[in-house]
Amino acid sequence: MNIGFIGLGKLGLPCAVAMAMKGHDVMGYDIDLESSEFILTHCSAISEHPNFLLVGGVDINARSCDSFKEKYSVPSYCDLHEAIRETEPTVAIICCPTSEHYSILCTLVENSCIRAIICEKPLSYDITEAKKMVELCAKNRILLYVNYMRRSDYSVIEIKRRIDSGEIAGPLKASTWYSKGIMNNGSHLINLMTYWFGPYLGHKILNSKRSWQGSDPEPDIYIEFERGSAVFLSAWEESFTHFTVELISPSGRLYYSNGGEKITWNGVAEDPLFSDYKVLSDKTEVFENHFLKYQYNVYEQLSNTINKQ
Repeated sequence: MNIGFIGLGKLGLPCAVAMAMKGHDVMGYDIDLESSEFILTHCSAISEHPNFLLVGGVDINARSCDSFKEKYSVPSYCDLHEAIRETEPTVAIICCPTSEHYSILCTLVENSCIRAIICEKPLSYDITEAKKMVELCAKNRILLYVNYMRRSDYSVIEIKRRIDSGEIAGPLKASTWYSKGIMNNGSHLINLMTYWFGPYLGHKILNSKRSWQGSDPEPDIYIEFERGSAVFLSAWEESFTHFTVELISPSGRLYYSNGGEKITWNGVAEDPLFSDYKVLSDKTEVFENHFLKYQYNVYEQLSNTINKQ
């Protein structure tokens, strides 16, 4: 399947009917890293995956286009219509500024070659516009995904399986920490907890005094889900990045740390001193983790979906 990028910033570079973006890493995060160990960008993931072919990139910045072309030896364009006409991508990656997402998606859905679109978050700053984007893709039978890549991590999927089966018993509670704003990083945690805890039921804002760089709110929020509740607390990105989840279940505790780089589980055990008490076991299970290849996981899931697997 051919892939194109719209917006060639740090996240992406490849595009099967897509453009490159500024502010997201299309190719920058891992451009100087050993690709077999780190697959953190769209371009690296597409280059490594056997079922996808990077065919082009789009960006209004000529320097970004030149870097993309030099690194991946595929064409780059300043005009989206020209890029689609010449490369006929199957998958498009939207990595441009959020304010441009809607207009770019409208252009993409007009082309019959497009079967799937991956868009960087947030889909839109406007809920009505976001719903129109979903409806447009549904009407044109195009798969639309927001790149919340943690949902494609095999350990995250295994945790959901355990919750669904009752191995991690309900009701569930979680305390979570995020930094760098609710849209930049907090939304990843809300998306992750929705995956594990089920549909959103309601919320209460506990504190909303700060915002990241004056534009991205950093509220403390309590959210009720179908399977339990979670508190989302904001930390200070200017001091250090913080992205963790402590999930409590009647059957034990899950600790999701450093953005998902390490995930551990401690079950319940009898207290060795007090017979009437139970405590967390000293035996710690460490989940097999593919986080350092998180963007590859996304394309593996996309490939499975397109191939009806």
